[in-house]
Amino acid sequence: MSTRDELLAHLWRAINANLDTASLAAEIARSKNRPDAPFADTGPALERLLATGADPRDICLIRREAAYAATFGTLYAIGDPGVEDDNVFMLFEELLTADPSGMEGRPGSADAVR
Repeated sequence: MSTRDELLAHLWRAINANLDTASLAAEIARSKNRPDAPFADTGPALERLLATGADPRDICLIRREAAYAATFGTLYAIGDPGVEDDNVFMLFEELLTADPSGMEGRPGSADAVR
């Protein structure tokens, strides 16, 4: 079992993986290969955004925040009803402070991940 710090570092790696602009092309390709898969509508949505001239970096920043919000919500849900495991209780309170940039997910923190 991982320590709390190891888990938080792992979660931040997953959150920050959304900063890779190559992931946009990969998502578009996945959607084309499996158009009926869960979230396959994401690929066409990305194509439409990119066709309007949207900066791929901006899309990645939005995806990163969505990943953070989902992670935070999950950790909060685990802690709020009171899971009987001290390793996860109130872990959501530490998620922002575990940002490897030290900037707690604030603007510019994504630049520290590169």
